[in-house]
Amino acid sequence: MIASILTPAPEAGPPEVLDLTGEWQLREAIGETWRWYVAAQPPQGLNNVSLGDDPGTLAEPAPGWTAVQVPGSVIDGLHRAGTLPDPRRGWGSRSSEWTAGRHWVLRRTVELDEHWAGADVVAEFDGIDPGGRVLWDGVEVGRSDGLYRRVRLSLAIEEPGMHTLAVVLDPAPRGVPQVGRTDEVLRHGPRLGYGWDFCPPFPHQGLWRPARLRRGPRIARLDVSTECAGVEGGPGAVSIVAETEAAGSAEVVARLERGDGHAPVEVRGPVIDGSARLRIDLEAVPLWWPNGYGDARLCELTVTVGGHSEHRRIGFRSAVWEQTPGSPADAAAYGLRVNGEPIALAGLNWAPADAQYGSIDRERLAHLLDLARASGARMLRIWGGGLVETEEFWELCDERGLLCWQEFSQSSSGMQSAPSDDAGFLAGLEADARELVPRRRHHPALVLWGGGNELEGPEGPLRTEQSPALSALAAVVAELDPGRGWLPTSPSGPVFHHRLEAEHGAEREAARLEQHDVHGPWEYQGLEAQHTLADRGTFLAHTEFGVEGMANRRLWEHVVPEGWAEPADRSNALHRHLGEWWDNAPQVQQLFGGGLGIDELRRASQWLQASGLATAVEADRRRWPRTSLVLPWQLAESYPNTWGTALVGFDGEPKPALAAVARAFEPERATLRTARTAWGGYPEATAEVWLWSERGRSTGGQLTLSAVDLTGRVLATQAETLTAVGHPEPVARLTLPTPAGPFVWRACWLDADGATIDDELLLQTGDADLGGLRTPARTSLQVTPEAGGWRVRNDGTSAAIGWGPRDVRPGEDPRLLAALGDPRPLLPGAESFIRLVSGEPLGRDLVVDAWNAEPVPLPPLPPRRKDIA
Repeated sequence: MIASILTPAPEAGPPEVLDLTGEWQLREAIGETWRWYVAAQPPQGLNNVSLGDDPGTLAEPAPGWTAVQVPGSVIDGLHRAGTLPDPRRGWGSRSSEWTAGRHWVLRRTVELDEHWAGADVVAEFDGIDPGGRVLWDGVEVGRSDGLYRRVRLSLAIEEPGMHTLAVVLDPAPRGVPQVGRTDEVLRHGPRLGYGWDFCPPFPHQGLWRPARLRRGPRIARLDVSTECAGVEGGPGAVSIVAETEAAGSAEVVARLERGDGHAPVEVRGPVIDGSARLRIDLEAVPLWWPNGYGDARLCELTVTVGGHSEHRRIGFRSAVWEQTPGSPADAAAYGLRVNGEPIALAGLNWAPADAQYGSIDRERLAHLLDLARASGARMLRIWGGGLVETEEFWELCDERGLLCWQEFSQSSSGMQSAPSDDAGFLAGLEADARELVPRRRHHPALVLWGGGNELEGPEGPLRTEQSPALSALAAVVAELDPGRGWLPTSPSGPVFHHRLEAEHGAEREAARLEQHDVHGPWEYQGLEAQHTLADRGTFLAHTEFGVEGMANRRLWEHVVPEGWAEPADRSNALHRHLGEWWDNAPQVQQLFGGGLGIDELRRASQWLQASGLATAVEADRRRWPRTSLVLPWQLAESYPNTWGTALVGFDGEPKPALAAVARAFEPERATLRTARTAWGGYPEATAEVWLWSERGRSTGGQLTLSAVDLTGRVLATQAETLTAVGHPEPVARLTLPTPAGPFVWRACWLDADGATIDDELLLQTGDADLGGLRTPARTSLQVTPEAGGWRVRNDGTSAAIGWGPRDVRPGEDPRLLAALGDPRPLLPGAESFIRLVSGEPLGRDLVVDAWNAEPVPLPPLPPRRKDIA
């Protein structure tokens, strides 16, 4: 069907919809007592207390009922009402574990006027977790059997007036925590709330997605897909399949607004046997590009039947997966071209923004995704232990140009890691996939589906054909989202781990060379081993790895009760509860000479996390384009811990490691490859400079490699004239007698006109440990506000070590606020910049400080334009 150009927009009446989000009432039910609270006529008999007689109102709930918000979670509703202690502070999560064993009744009154009486009315629920019954005026009208299933239930409205809608949530099904057996998981849903390395048992129940009443014919299902040549100014098309309840001579209208000065385009078509198929052909389409490669341009599509309209934001881009250069013949396709251009898939792993996912709002998602974009990430891997993410998430990723790899909600377990082949489980998994896949296929951000996280058999990571669950999911993706990428699991093997013990010995050489897609490690390996392991990788994809670190001071002081801060190691029961797997306090003490107090321990731990992660990411990036996927674990945590691998705390404040990763993700870099961080005991220290330019430079300019002390005095230097720069390669090497104490490697890359392309500074030491970083000469930082952030200058005589922004608000302040600094040491007289990424600081919310500099408040900024990210 050929598109027609419109002048005036078509007139259409508003849809007949009643929003059901907002305030509901909540009540606990033990066993089948819920029947007393919802029935039109409570059953009479022995032991019947008949507690359902008093409905109360939303403003004044009857005794036993609590006012809560929908969407939301049971636990957070109870906490806000004051009936549960804060589940995210201290031991609070343990006080909420019992909720999973109860039914929970949610109800609200609905007032309908005469237009609803006798009409075709449907109650729509977008997500009931884990499932449950729906009752209208005390009569059960249907149920939900999975958190991903949308429920559409017909209601008989005989009279206008006040009605009661109730949902009875099932108890949470038996779950399998991280250390268990995957084949015992018989429900497709997030696993992390049953107990994970970064989340204590924290069960979720709730009406976690929006709900509404709708009357009149509606679009029951809308599938939208786009196609294009991937060429600026080239043609493209939109394909639309609308299933509708409209009958007779109904007409479907599809209207596309490009937002780039072109007139809207509209097509119309008839409804035949309950469905309509439309196609909009365009001579030229605006291309959608990933973060860092161009603008993420989107168009608005509206599909209307009668008075009911559905809206989609869509983008036009081509995406083709291909083997990376030098891949073995049997390797999967880990390289991606978008609009014909190869994309360096540096990015991050994504876990749910909150283990109580019903409480996640758009503002929090936007805050975290702004941080991902600011880091330079191009891709997010949506981890299989969490959610198949929500429409709000996908819309925000589309807007920010963040490519996404969505795994289904399946994950490994410590004892057995292959999904069940139970017939009921497989049927439910396929039904979920048929619900989820079509609703996401219009998003340009989505480029890859995955079967789950770390799914393994005796021979290693599972292949699709080895698992009935993976085969079922792959078949649905191939049928309903053809052309999208598919990987059965991450890592996809054939070898699972990247670790030193797998690197040593001739008998392991074959396994080392089969590193197609690997995970790990997640721990700091040591002052030399961190470099050794990073440089020995031969993989094509490194899709999960990390370094542990301590929480920021603001979050730490908020979640740790008085008297429980120290010792900050695993001998402290609270720290075992809040991140036991990642508490490496003894290692940090050892590497920094011992005797660290709590604040020094935090700085030291976060310095190791940042520098260790930079070492791993930059080594992976030096293997581009053979190594394409580089995805550190993880952007943010789903529960506030005192120790963890996240780069952003639960309160939304970045840790220094995010700034280090942002440096490693830059498209043009001078990186320093060294054998170790501490050179004590070695007579000489050596550094090698590698350059890369993702899009290439025909003339390279000049590279100067130096070693300087903390005052900036040059200890040794050499210069190289460069030719073209493209894929990563070594260009210079410098060796000097090992300096005494801390020193800085410096690699300054200038273009042919003398402009700085990159100026890398890497802090290391000539000592045997890092104790010397604790006692450099004091320095002084000066701050000047600028548009979008603050200019920071070192006015002292020694380099500022571990400097950066810090949030000093009390933990109770709910505002989301994030500033991103620079991981490089700041030499005397040098300047750097702190970016305000998200939020608006009020007063003295933020300071900048360093290991050897006093805190300096960051002053107010000039007003930000809305178009500044």
